[in-house]
Amino acid sequence: MKAAVIYEYGGPEVFKYEDIPDPDIGKNEILVKVFAASVNPVDWKQRKGNHKFFLKAKFPVVPGYDVSGIVERCGSDDCDLKPGDEVYCRLRRKFGGAFAEYAAAPLDASALKPKNIDHLHAAGIPLAGQTALQALRDKVKIEPGMHVLVTGAAGGVGHFALQIAKLYGAETTAVCSSNHPELLRRLKPDHHIDYRTTDYLAAPDRYDVIFDAAGVESFLSCRNILKNGGVYITSLPRPKLIIHKLLSVFSRGKRVRTLLQRPRTRDLDTLAKMVDEGKLEVIIDSVHSLENVSEAHRRAEEYSSEGKIIVQVR
Repeated sequence: MKAAVIYEYGGPEVFKYEDIPDPDIGKNEILVKVFAASVNPVDWKQRKGNHKFFLKAKFPVVPGYDVSGIVERCGSDDCDLKPGDEVYCRLRRKFGGAFAEYAAAPLDASALKPKNIDHLHAAGIPLAGQTALQALRDKVKIEPGMHVLVTGAAGGVGHFALQIAKLYGAETTAVCSSNHPELLRRLKPDHHIDYRTTDYLAAPDRYDVIFDAAGVESFLSCRNILKNGGVYITSLPRPKLIIHKLLSVFSRGKRVRTLLQRPRTRDLDTLAKMVDEGKLEVIIDSVHSLENVSEAHRRAEEYSSEGKIIVQVR
């Protein structure tokens, strides 16, 4: 199969487009014929070697964790999915393996693709969509009437978080530049703050939830705009969050939460239902071929994408 492979840590130019063997699958996996994948921040950070002290690569490596495609083969006869099913998946193997013509996907993190969208859009959901869902539903325990501020609201996780918060009845404030008028028109946040012209950390508004989807703020920087009993949550764990959690004891019930996203079939089913009911939209920033994964990674590292960056494999 063709794949985008790396043999060393480095910049986007380290990708090699070449033939490698199809992945073997275990009894709890399916072999997916990949039609599309997506780029998440974790992909380019791992490619650069940012995580090498706790996630060492045994090169060569095929990165990428999100795929949408068709089941080619099941690892056992006891499988809810069958060859020919259109699926989308959050890969779980070390470094993933999404940027290839075939990928090994875990059964318990694979689900039938939403019917109302194509593979390009479906590939944008698994990691970012589950991150937003699990953060708001499970960690924050979002309720109607809460006021939720989302940083990085135009990005992958952020644009899902805005929509999911509204689905749960929250009032939403999107923090992103004004360079995304079409996205803001489509997602319809209740409020918008352009961080380039407004210091939202010094504004008088107070929020029940601050979802730092961009990874640009800390609990300490946000605590003054959190209501008493409010929650600061980030999808980017940092060692200093332990200190912040201790400090939150003295912050009138203001809480710190972090999220280690857990890929689960039932959450993919929930997200697919939202999409098919017209309640969740996937916004695509750009589409790149498998041969040009390097360009997709360069785009991701610009920190200015609108929605999801997609790799079209077929």
